[in-house]
Amino acid sequence: MQIQSPFLAVTRSLDGAVLEALVGANGSMSIAEIARSTDNSYAGVRSCVLRLTAQGTVVASPAGKLTIYAFNPEHILAPAIREIVGAKARLWERTSILIADTFTDPPVYAAVFGSAATGTMREDSDIDIYLERAEEADVDAFDVEAHLLARQVSLLTGNEVRPLIYGENEVAGEMADQRVLAEIARDGVTVAGDAAEFRSRLRRGGRSRARDVAS
Repeated sequence: MQIQSPFLAVTRSLDGAVLEALVGANGSMSIAEIARSTDNSYAGVRSCVLRLTAQGTVVASPAGKLTIYAFNPEHILAPAIREIVGAKARLWERTSILIADTFTDPPVYAAVFGSAATGTMREDSDIDIYLERAEEADVDAFDVEAHLLARQVSLLTGNEVRPLIYGENEVAGEMADQRVLAEIARDGVTVAGDAAEFRSRLRRGGRSRARDVAS
């Protein structure tokens, strides 16, 4: 699944992208506006919009010389369409719930990062999830639970899920991949813990390493 384009999980046609644009607009759009929003051709979008209008999921209205189009919230399929459009937000919510239910000692911080967070996934992309183990947590139990979480999240999307595990006291260490941690701090989607505190720990670790180098 490409989380940023959830309709692709059920259809390869342009219909999904058009419906997603119209649902997100919360109002009417011209064909030209839909084409720009979806980065597709005017002709392709026009054909798609006319088909969806004939099916009733899109409604047309005159606006001067233009015809504008909107999602039909009264259509019998409207709830299902909204469910698909909102899949990404629900995935993050479900992941947060799974973390709370799976771990004996919850992660200090957890975030989805990489292409799943930046909206650049391909069909075969992995979902990368950072899990920071509390200092007092049992290492072996945490690892087992992390891989159980990975299997559970994988069932939600069909993508392989790869956990990246750091101990709380390892984040500032010399062996930590600071480039990846900085990426997580910048782009990660928080699913457990406090993002501001995580970034603060990284900054403190950077200052500590700088003092060690200076000394």
